[in-house]
This record gives sequence, structure tokens and C-alpha cells, in this order.
Amino acid sequence: MPTCSGTSAPRALPFPACGGAGRRARPLRRNALAARALRGASKTSFGCVRDLGKKAVSGRCEKNGVLVSRAAADGAMGSGQSQSELADGKITESAAVASVMKAIMGAGCFALPWAFANGGIALTTGSMLFMALVCLKTLGYMFKARDAALNLDGGKKLSDYENYVDISELTLGGKGSLAVRIIMCLTCFGVCSAYLVFLSSTMVTIASGYSWPAALQNEKTMIYVMSPLMILLAFLRSVSAASLISIFGNVSVVVGMAFVLADALKNPVIMSSLPMAVPTAFSAYVGSVAFLFLVHFALPDIEANMRKRKDFMGAAGKGDAFCVLICLAFGSVGALGYGPQVKSVAIAMLEGGVVAVTVKLLLCANVLATFPLIVRSSFTTIESALGGLTTGPSNLMRTLYVLAAAFCAASIPSFGKLVGLVGGVACTALGMTVPVIMLYSVNRKVTKGSGKPIMTAFDKVFSPLILVLSAIVMALVIITS
Repeated sequence: MPTCSGTSAPRALPFPACGGAGRRARPLRRNALAARALRGASKTSFGCVRDLGKKAVSGRCEKNGVLVSRAAADGAMGSGQSQSELADGKITESAAVASVMKAIMGAGCFALPWAFANGGIALTTGSMLFMALVCLKTLGYMFKARDAALNLDGGKKLSDYENYVDISELTLGGKGSLAVRIIMCLTCFGVCSAYLVFLSSTMVTIASGYSWPAALQNEKTMIYVMSPLMILLAFLRSVSAASLISIFGNVSVVVGMAFVLADALKNPVIMSSLPMAVPTAFSAYVGSVAFLFLVHFALPDIEANMRKRKDFMGAAGKGDAFCVLICLAFGSVGALGYGPQVKSVAIAMLEGGVVAVTVKLLLCANVLATFPLIVRSSFTTIESALGGLTTGPSNLMRTLYVLAAAFCAASIPSFGKLVGLVGGVACTALGMTVPVIMLYSVNRKVTKGSGKPIMTAFDKVFSPLILVLSAIVMALVIITS
């Protein structure tokens, strides 16, 4: 059964996200060839994509560590890590920084200009800074809870708990871990719908530019046109071929952002054309940001593959900081350049031309490649819950899954709104609510045993605020979407 790992930038894309279950095998240590990039989508992710997206998002789900290793390997190559350093499948701090950025940055980033235009420049900026800080704090809570739980039971080893599901099993027990698996499956479903919207929105701009049939210039129709391709990808059991494409997709995300900014800056920048704050557009300025930065389910895998695991929080902080700077620049400049009429997928603002079409197709290829990585663990979790399925029934389940996601995508044809919903609800639960509950659960056990709590005075004050904030975020995102 699979576990979840994250999105690379995508997640900027957008995004990641996804589900997993079970405990990973350790092929990473036995076979360095298993290392390969993940995020986007993230798987994450998405960017879960993040390549989500990072975000994503490039790829975040797998049981045997292949996906997370892929993210680590790509990060290592991007940071100049030598082949000898990769020989044992471990990465340095600089490679971990790159991998964290991959988890955050993905296709979801292309919803940021829309988020800034609808939520307000000042409010969305403040939301992003605050969310990044809260994410780092709750990430620390998750690892603190894990380490304390391991200390309670000397028979358990750190090497046996290397992903989000493992940590939830250790800190929350069977019932808590089951809830985490369910939330992850819902996250994967939401990301699947978001991918369909992203693909349809992008392909419609190409169809319009080349005078394709009118039916193909309609986003809802294009969603169902793309669904058979997504269904075929859902049938894949081996994802090694698709993962290679997402490496090129990660590059296309950066190239796409550069072209969008260059195009946006052709227009006169008028500050008065955009609001500074629109509190009622909660889904825009909180949900879209949460989709990018709340990639906690992808990060334990990166930490587990570091040479010095104690350095991970520093790497995560640096990765978050770099992503905040990039996302602030891209979102604000894109919003100011395009103004209130910016589309929820900013790449769709690019006019026709060979270069623009090429960038769009590369981004679509990246999303298609990361799709089977993102939903893999969701499929295996469902199949396990049904007692195991043979190939025929399994393919039927996967077909219905994609069609249901397509229906949701057609019902919410705005990429920005869909990203806001998934990020504001599912990602908020996994990145803010669950880590605090993990800390509470282990702190109670430790206090009963040794009498010395692991929570500091600051934790006792700040953690309840995070719980309240996460509940408010989830409620308001649903109400305002």
C-alpha cells in the first residue's frame, strides 16, 4: 500500500497533494537508481505537486520511496550534488532545499496572479507570509511529536517512520492514521479535479488561437474530452516513464512563469486598478496560498533521505523563504500587469505564437505525467479498503474515480477556486490541524509516563490558536468559494 510524498513546484502547481497508506519499503538504500524527482506535483508538488505542482507538486505518492527519491535526486542535481554523494541515496542540505522548493512550486503557482487580483495585493501578501511561518511551526510540531513518540518506545527505530502516514500511525494510532488516509484520498481527488481544470483551461486557449471546432473552445467540454486520456493514465501501475516527463515539466514551470511575467509587464501597471484587501474573497487569498505551502505530507520523505536529518528544518526554512519571494513577485506583478481580468490559470493569458503554445503544451505534459504519481496511493488505499481488487474491477474503480473528478471539475470550472477549496480544506487539515493533534497526543502520553511535557509554554499558547485558525480557514473557504 502506498504512502504519500509531495509535489514539486508546482506545487507551483500548484500544487500538491495526495494520499497514502502503509509503511514504505527501503529500496532507496538498496538501489540508488530508485532516486528520482517528485512535486510537482509535486507531487507535490504540484510543486504536490506541489509539481503539483511542488505543489506538488512533481509527484508525491508512492510506497517504495521511488517518488520521494526522485524529488531528492532532482534537487540534488539542481544544487550541484556529486554522484558520489548520491551513491547511498542520501542528499545534502542544499539538495533538500531544492527538493522542498519542488514540493511547493508547481502548476498551482499559476493561480497566484488571480489570487492577488481577487484577494487584494496587501491581504494576499500578508496571508502568504503568515501561512509560510505557520507551516514551518506545524512542521516542527510534527517532527517533535514523532521524536518524542520514538523515545517512549525504545524498540522503535527512526528509520521505520519516514513518511506522513508512518508518523500519523506512530503518533495517533490506528484510528487517527485511518482519518489521515481518508483526508489524503480526498486531497488526491481534489488535485485530480484541479488538474483537469488546468488542462482544459490551457487547451482552450490553444483551441481558440488555432480556430479549432467551437466545442473544443468550451472549458467544460474540454474537461470531458481530456478525461479519457486521464483514465488511461490512471490504469498505469508503473509510473517510471511518466516521471521522466515531469522533470522537463519542472523546467517548463519556471519558463512559463517567466513568459507570463514578461507578457504582463507589457501592460501599464496601475496600482489603483486592484484592491489592497478583499476580506470576503477568503478562498482566493488563503486557499490558494495554503495549496502551495501546506505540503507537510511530502516533506517527511525528503527529511528521511538527508545525510543529516537534523538539518532538515533549516533546509525547509530556506526553501520556504525562496518560494515566498518567488511567489510574491510572480503573483503581485502578474496581477498588476493583467489587472482584474486576469484568468485563474495565468498561463492562459499568453497570446498565440509558437513559444507560448510550446510552453503551454510542456505544462500540460507535466500535469499529465504527474497525475498517475499523485493518485497512485489514493487508488491503492481504496483498493485495500475494498479487500483488494483484480485488474478489471480496479480499472473500473479508477475510471469512475476520474469521471467523478471530471464532474466536479466541470461543476467548478475555475482553477483558482478549485485550488482554493482543496488547499483551504484538505491541505489545511493535513498541514495545520493534524500536526497539532499529533503534538497533543504524544505530549499526553509523555506526561503520563515521565511527567515532563514536550510542549513549551509558547506551544501551549500558540498551538490552540493554530487549531482555531485552521477551523476558521476551512469553514470560511467553504462558505466563500
